[in-house]
Amino acid sequence: MPSDLSYEAATIADASIVVKARLIEAADTMAHMDVGRLKPSAIRSFWPQAPGETVGGHDVGYGINGDRVRYRPSAAAISRAEEVSYGWMLDFVEDDERRVILGKWAMCLAAPQLAGSFREFCKKTGRVRRTAERRIDQQTQAIAAAILRKARSLQAPNWSRVSPLLPNQGRSFDKLAMVTNWMAPGAKPTHRTDLLEPLPDIPGRI
Repeated sequence: MPSDLSYEAATIADASIVVKARLIEAADTMAHMDVGRLKPSAIRSFWPQAPGETVGGHDVGYGINGDRVRYRPSAAAISRAEEVSYGWMLDFVEDDERRVILGKWAMCLAAPQLAGSFREFCKKTGRVRRTAERRIDQQTQAIAAAILRKARSLQAPNWSRVSPLLPNQGRSFDKLAMVTNWMAPGAKPTHRTDLLEPLPDIPGRI
């Protein structure tokens, strides 16, 4: 039987993948919003401005009867992005340097045509890429641990949109739902329905 510590470490490791996915989803969402209106102004520094023609290397829209329709984030996706920007980034990230690195890394994956590559960002700004990536791993694990220990709801992103943008994590995304069930002993859970995507309309479902 695994010890409580090893179980907690494994759970945090899984949760950190969800956290990374949520960061990328937030960047993808912000790339399709007018971030110039975000308050306070410090939040705006996490995300570049207007989107380009592609996001994540693919078209920003989808086809309907031969017409190209621009991707519009759902209300739930916007709520999740706001939780990341106004909650996680300010409450759980240690300092501005890590906020900049996390935001830029996420945007480079979500909108490379807009933000460029993370490698080039590190080169141009004099950062050591391996050090930056190590800080990303450390910080996402710290965010995951803080969320789980405070029994905050850790909602999954829209995997169908985010999974093509994620680096290979070596895990099946359908197994990551288990991490949202863990919480510290005696903790009281919270639940935010505004962060949930609506269920698909399945014929025959009551």
